[in-house]
Formats: sequence, structure tokens, C-alpha cells
Amino acid sequence: MTTLRATVRLQLHAGFDFDAAAAQVDYFARLGISHLYLSPIASAVPGSTHGYDNVDPTRISPELGGEQGFHRLSDAARQHGMGILLDIVPNHMAVHPANPWWNDVLRNGRRSAHAGWFDIDWDAPECDGRLWLAVLDRPLAAALADGALHLDIGGEGPCLRHHDLALPLSPLSYPAQAESWPGWIARCQRSLQRMQDVLQRQAYRLGWWRTGADHTNYRRFFDIDGLVALRMELPEVFDAVHALPLRLVAEGHVDGLRVDHVDGLADPRGYLGRLRSGLDRAAIASGRPAEAITLHVEKILADDEALPADWACDGTTGYDFMDQVGALLHDSEAGPALHALWHSVSGDARSFDQHQQQARLQMLQGSLRCDFDRLLRLLDAQRRADPAAADITGGMLERALRVLLQHFPVYRTHGLRSAADRAWLARAADAAAAQLGEGDRAALEQLCVWLYGNPAVLTRFEQLTAPLNAKAVEDTAFYRYGRLLSRNEVGSDPGRLHLPLEEFLLRARQRAQQWPRALLAVATHDHKRGPDARCRLAAVSCNLTHWSARLAQWHELATQAGRPCPLPGAETLMLWQTLLASWPLQAERVDAGFIGRVDGWLQKALREAKQVSSWSDPDRALEQAASDWLAWLGSSPQAAPLRSALDAFVHAIAPHAARLGLVQLALQLCCPGVPDLYQGNEGWDTSLVDPDNRREVDYLQRRAWLGSPPDWQQALQEHWSGGSAKALLLATLLRHRAAVPSLFADGSLTLLSATAGAWVLSRQLGDHQLLLVLDTTARLETPLAPGTLLREEDSERARVGLPAGHWRSLLDARRCEGGDDIEADALLDGAPLAIWVLDNGENDGR
Repeated sequence: MTTLRATVRLQLHAGFDFDAAAAQVDYFARLGISHLYLSPIASAVPGSTHGYDNVDPTRISPELGGEQGFHRLSDAARQHGMGILLDIVPNHMAVHPANPWWNDVLRNGRRSAHAGWFDIDWDAPECDGRLWLAVLDRPLAAALADGALHLDIGGEGPCLRHHDLALPLSPLSYPAQAESWPGWIARCQRSLQRMQDVLQRQAYRLGWWRTGADHTNYRRFFDIDGLVALRMELPEVFDAVHALPLRLVAEGHVDGLRVDHVDGLADPRGYLGRLRSGLDRAAIASGRPAEAITLHVEKILADDEALPADWACDGTTGYDFMDQVGALLHDSEAGPALHALWHSVSGDARSFDQHQQQARLQMLQGSLRCDFDRLLRLLDAQRRADPAAADITGGMLERALRVLLQHFPVYRTHGLRSAADRAWLARAADAAAAQLGEGDRAALEQLCVWLYGNPAVLTRFEQLTAPLNAKAVEDTAFYRYGRLLSRNEVGSDPGRLHLPLEEFLLRARQRAQQWPRALLAVATHDHKRGPDARCRLAAVSCNLTHWSARLAQWHELATQAGRPCPLPGAETLMLWQTLLASWPLQAERVDAGFIGRVDGWLQKALREAKQVSSWSDPDRALEQAASDWLAWLGSSPQAAPLRSALDAFVHAIAPHAARLGLVQLALQLCCPGVPDLYQGNEGWDTSLVDPDNRREVDYLQRRAWLGSPPDWQQALQEHWSGGSAKALLLATLLRHRAAVPSLFADGSLTLLSATAGAWVLSRQLGDHQLLLVLDTTARLETPLAPGTLLREEDSERARVGLPAGHWRSLLDARRCEGGDDIEADALLDGAPLAIWVLDNGENDGR
């Protein structure tokens, strides 16, 4: 049994399957990782690159290697003293022909044994008691007239085909005898009326894809028509979906679970209690103590929101830490100047909160309209049945609900059981009431009464607030408000630029007390940009005068070349930030591949913002103009001065950003909690939003870093841009965590000193103590030795107190004696950080 100490997240797919992961287990073991943290392994849509579109949760994906392939990976992990965590997807499944449960519903409708397993409103208006499938590439009448729908014989009988999509037919709609099927099909396809009759007899109603937002009558994952929500609150559904992971735990292959999108479930608290009980039984069946099996939840928390204390889990997957450590590294005084710059370039003076409120209203009128209407129908039934609501009209109720949702500040409440939950609802209700007239305020008051008194109403409300928050904030407002994109990250509030050190440490201590096994992430498969890309932009916050000047220079150079960026001001500023954040440090890598990556980000950004383009109505002319401009920037001789100017600023700021990146990594590995490494993050990660952040990892390079002689000063001086310094720091701290795990699991966290020159943090447990000395200065005026990450000696640097004892540097061979003040420079030796341990003569991983 391996204690959870440090994880690595691996994205599995056909191109990187169980055997490919098994081939890297020895490397991860040498690095100091305790657990592989795998993306979903259940059968997914053929060709899936992520596994969240699962079609059969009872079976391990054959594309990944099936049961035997997983056993080989598990055996490799055990042989190297490592464990395995699984990402599971209880909230939804793919709407796909490979999904047997869904196909049974399509074939048999309400008579299906699985009809109640999916969250379907069979009686929704305009659906004729059928399942609305918005899958056609044109209106239904046109699809029939154009022959875009035709009948065929599939593996289980006659089916309906639309391009590559095959839908089963109700057995009641075609002849029972197989030999008569060909003739029946021929007759139907000769007659439009016969085809219409066949369609009318199905359990589903086909619709143009543009009808989905208004008519889809099954709950989805967010607004994705291709993912249907499961009713996990039903015992039979829970048992079916969790049979595989619980079996793998009982067989000793799996040591923990990560629950995807726990906010989508009707009752997360009840669900986690049931799952925890199942894990405890499975653990005991495997010969392990119940507490050995960990359980983490993907939960995005607001800035001042806490994970419910009564959840039977080990904490979150680390978005909260990613937000906090990122904010810590931004300049505390940069906010007003950054906003002024954003306002001048974009012409938009609105705050982020105003942007996200507007986005919420648009989503409720747009892709989440069907979910909003579904809740309204439930509320209207309450209104008609409740004498107290006799003078509340449907219109009043609709306006009150819309404005309450506009101001709802968190993903969801959780049964309104806690004071914190009730405070979130009260805060939203107060903001909504200030915006409503007297009649609508009365409707709002009645709505809140129902939320407190009717569990069905509250559940539907909570299952709408979660996707609304995700789609309006992360997938819309994040792409509209671009003051500084490093703060537009999953789990972060772009309106908050900085987190003071004292508050960061307070939250770290709270985590140690309440959720000591919570994961600490700085990168995930869902991040908007990699941790080192964010650090480049954090360095911008410390150098606003330079940033403003460079923006003006780049615009002028593009204009002089006759190719100003064709995008509006806001989008152009966000593009400049993205180029700066991801620009390769090796000139030869500013190639078509890099430009293509930025182009992919740009198309997604423009469409997610839904202002100058969108997924449903893309402005292809504008998108092409922007794409052409990027291609020009990357390769045209006329763009050479602009490329050189961009490159010069990147090379000026990148060393300072890299120093911040090393500080960020050190905090991730030294703070209370369990560090979660994302695949490939051993080196600099300047990736962009998915799919860019899921690219193939160069493990040969990472193995070479691990095999290099551990020389910290050399790594900071020679070829630091390749990533060896980060890899060395990571390996050193992971080894130390492995050598003295109790220090990191149970040791206290103390701030010994904080000056303008350095912060000194201590982790201590008994005779074991570690000092983390950090220099977070990232100003271009602060001199670095040419071509290195080393800071030149500064006689003005502060002195810090070093506790009594014999101290040894983990990163090099230096030693010193404590008991007195010592210059920060002496501890740091020019580096952005130093790690000193109390030398008690024990083997501590060096």
C-alpha cells in the first residue's frame, strides 16, 4: 500500500494507452511520484481523446488496452511501489450509438428499462411526449426532401441514418420478419408520407441542430447536446456506473477516485457518502484499511467559498490552490493601471463582474434556454398550487428567476443546509431585489420560499446554476474581459489580481487542518494556459510601463508594414498577451506549428466570447483575416521587425517569469496538501487551452533531465530556457517528500520573515525542518546576470532570521549555521529560491 504523496495526471487515449503509460512508470517512480492519476478509462466514444464522453461505464476502454492492458499498467505501478487514482464520470454519458443504455431508450422510449436512468422531461412542451434530438444539419422537412434521411439495416435491425449517424427504430415501426425489411425500406423511401409516418412512430423527434437550445428535453452536461445527464441519485444507476471502479478497488488495482463535475449531481453530499461507503467496503475486501482509499472531487470554488465540511471526501483536485498561488505572484498595485490600459484599448470600462452578469443573461436566453424553461415550468406548477402565490404571475416569476440567476455568485448551494449556503442565496437575492420592481420582488420572495421548502425546486435550481456559472464565466466572460489573462483561469476571479502572502498562508493552514490530502495543482487538462505562460503575464503586472510601451510599439510596427491586426481592440490585446505568454524562447520554434497553435486558441477564443464570432454563427471572414495575419506574423519578411520586437520583449521578461515559475513550483511542493503534477510539466509549460494542453509529451527529454548531474547553479545559468532548472527543482523536492513524508503531511507551516527582498517559510515536524526562501521580485529593473536566472548581488537586500542549527541546502552543497540574522543573498545565492533543511544526519532524499 502506497501512501498518497504526489500524483501525476496522465491523459490517456488511443495514441497514449495503458502500455504507453506503463512504459513511463519507472521514470515517474525515479522522479518521486507516488500515484498515477489517470483520465477516465471506461469505454468512450470511438476516437475520444479525453474519455469524458463515456458510452459504457461498466467496461474498460478497448482503445486504451482493455482489462488486460489496465492490469499490465497496474502491475507496473505496483512493482515500482506506486498506486493509481482513477477519474470517474458519474454525471453524464455520450449521446452516441455505441451507448447501449441510450440506444435502448431511443428504441423503446418510456418503455425502456433505462428510460428513468437519464434525466429526461418526456412531457416538455412541443416535444409530443418524445425525446428531442437536435442532430440534423438542416430543418427536418428539408432533410426529408433532400434525401438526407434514409433507412438502412443495421446490426440490430432497421435504423435511420443521417450522414454518419445511425439511430435505432422502434420495433413497433417496422415489420417483424427480417426477410421483409428490404422491401419495406424501399417502399418507405419512395414515399415522403411513409417516411414521415415512420418518424412519427419513433420515441424521439428529430430536429435541426439549431433547435437544441430551445427544445432539448434531457439535461445535458453544460450545454453540450452530445452529453446526457444521468440520475445518479437512483440506487440502480449508482450501482451500475460504479461497479467497475469499485471492483478495481476491491481487486487491489486502484487506490483512489477523482469525481468529475460533482456539482452536476442532484445531491453531491449524499452521493459522496454512498461512494465513500462503497470504497470502504472495497478497500477492506482488498485487504487494505478503508482510509487508504482516497476520494477527491472536481469542485470549482468562488474566491471566498469553502468546500462543504460534511462531504465524505479528501478535498478538491486543486483549482483553489492554482488560483491562490497565481494571485500571490501578481503585483498588488497593478490593478488600476491594468484596468486603465484595458479600457483605453478595448473601449470597455466594465468590471469583470459586469461582464459575467451580462454573459449569464445571454446564456439563459441562448444555449441554456431549455434548462431555464424546464425550471420555470416546475415553478409555475408550484405557483398554481400554492394559494400564497395567487397574485404572482408567470411573467413576474420569470423575471425574478432570471435576475436571481444573473447575480448567483457560486456554482451551486448544497441543499441550503449550511449558513454559508444560505448566505450565498441571500446575497444573490439582495442584489436581484435591488434591480426589480415591487411586483417582481414579491415573486422573488416567493421563489426563495420555494427554494427553502421544496427539494425538487432547489435541486433543479442547483442543477442550472452550475452549468450557468461554467458557461457564462469560464467559457464566455473569460474570453471577453482581458485585463490580464493570467487571472482568467479555471477557479479564479479575474476581478481579483493579487492575494496577499498572509491570506495565502491562512488558506494553506486551513487546508492542512480541514483537507490535508487535498490536491495542489498549477496545471490541469482544463487549464486556459499553462503555469509558466501565466507567470510571464504575472511578470507583466510588475512591468506595466514596459508593457504599455511594447504594445504601442508592436501596433506601430504592424501598421508600418501595412498589416495592422484585423481584430477589434479587446481581441487584439488578448492576442498580444497570448503571443507573449506562449512565444518560444528558441527562435527556430516560432514556426508554422507554433502559429497554428495560437491560431487554434484564437478561433476558440473568438467563438467562446460570442461577440465578433461564435460557434453557432462564426464570422468566417474575420476569422480567416485573423488567421492570415498570424501566418504573416510568423513567416513574412515584412513582419521581421515585429517578430524581432516581440522576441526581444519575451527574452527580456522570460527570465523574470521563469523565476516566478520556480517559486510557484516550490510552493506547490512545499505547502500542505498533495502536489499534482500535470503530464509534461517537468519542463516549462506555456501551453494554451485544450486541445493544446493535451499535446504529446517528450519523455525522452524528461528522462534526460532526470539523469543529468544535479547542479542547481549550472541549471540556472546554462540553457535554463530548455527547462532543466525546473525539472531539477521538481525532482529534488519530490525526493525529499518521499524521504520525510510526515514533514509534508503533518508539519506546521510558519512564516519566519517577509521582507521586500525575501520570504522565508518553514515546514517543521519534530526534528525535521525545511526552510523555503523565496524571491518574488520580477521587475525588469532588477538586474539578472546575462543569459541566466541568477540575480546579481544587491547590497540593499534584507537580512532574514535563520533558526539555530546546522543547515544544508537541498539544491547544492552549501551549508551554514543558524541562530542569527543572515543576508538573504547568502541564502539565495542569486537564485529565485533556496531550500534549506535542518541537518540531523538522516538520509533525507539527497
